[in-house]
Amino acid sequence: MKKIKILKYLVDFIWIITAPIGVPLILLCIPAIFFYDFTDLNIEIHGIELVVQDLYSKILIVVFLFNFLLVIYSLHLFRKSLTYFLKAKIFDTVVIHSFGKTGNLLLLSGVISVILSIISSLYFESKMTLEFGLNSHLTTIGLGLFFMVLSEVFQIAKTAKTENDLTI
Repeated sequence: MKKIKILKYLVDFIWIITAPIGVPLILLCIPAIFFYDFTDLNIEIHGIELVVQDLYSKILIVVFLFNFLLVIYSLHLFRKSLTYFLKAKIFDTVVIHSFGKTGNLLLLSGVISVILSIISSLYFESKMTLEFGLNSHLTTIGLGLFFMVLSEVFQIAKTAKTENDLTI
């Protein structure tokens, strides 16, 4: 139980830092990107310098921001699951569905990140790079798949627990 509490405190800390500041800022920035001129603003995401110069670059930046919102929402769902863990309700349907949604969101976010990374490097830097090894995009995709598998495992365990409770 002590490890779950430490994990919960860590996730809450990350949540407190990102959600109250990040979400309103992103929601304010999305419309502002289309209505104001940000040509002097230097934005760098995943090592790619984004220059706000035309509609296409503005759309790319908005998709990057939307992708960050997906990660923040998946963090919220994970926090909710940890709350149920602390209450010892491990096989609750809320936990199973939260893990499934978290997995889907992280998988979607990882795929969007890969696509945006390729498109951005082609558009802003006019070059295509291929990286081998562990990067944040593959880690996000892996975490998404892990949460999806975890959701299925918890569903199987819940079914087995229910059947076991009926036989006693």
